Amino acid sequence: MARTGCLIAAMLVLGFALPGAARADADPASDYLYTTNVFLPLATKVSPALARELRAVTAAAAKSGKPIRVALIATRTDLGGVPSLFGKPTDYARFLDAELQFVYSGRLLVVMPQGAALAAHGRLQADESVIHATVEPGGDGLARTAITLVRQLSGQAPGSGEAASQSSGSDSSRIPAWVWAVVAVGVVGLVVLAVLVIVRRRRAAA
Repeated sequence: MARTGCLIAAMLVLGFALPGAARADADPASDYLYTTNVFLPLATKVSPALARELRAVTAAAAKSGKPIRVALIATRTDLGGVPSLFGKPTDYARFLDAELQFVYSGRLLVVMPQGAALAAHGRLQADESVIHATVEPGGDGLARTAITLVRQLSGQAPGSGEAASQSSGSDSSRIPAWVWAVVAVGVVGLVVLAVLVIVRRRRAAA
């Protein structure tokens, strides 16, 4: 009995600890960019059409062998536990690139109202189109600026990605990797708990 109780308690602790560990950096963009090409602002709206187009041009860049992942940062809220980096696109690009270094080695584009920055392999990339980019206002402005920069950085023709974005559904609800990890732990926990209940009932009936 005591052994069973300890095992269940340990599994519960693991289930609650895992999401905390996965999000210990409190950096929302890194959670999303582990598995997707685009991070959209949390509280600032980006129109579905522009969101699809941005995903389409990043997908095209990856397909051409020039992958670029994009973080749109509209407010301090989008930086989670590092709000001091708001307004400092170069500093945040370095920070986010370091967060993703073990799962992604391509280029990373950060677009904030104050400007844009490009990083890769742990260092900033001095690209003139990014350095001198004029960021349009609002969530849609961030997206339009990012779309233009991704096209330039990957050699795509102006307007590319629009047809693909119109034919593809929006994946704005794609679930971050840490959520799947929590679900997996929960499923394993339920299976183990069910086995323990069956064993206990058999022992009681014996």
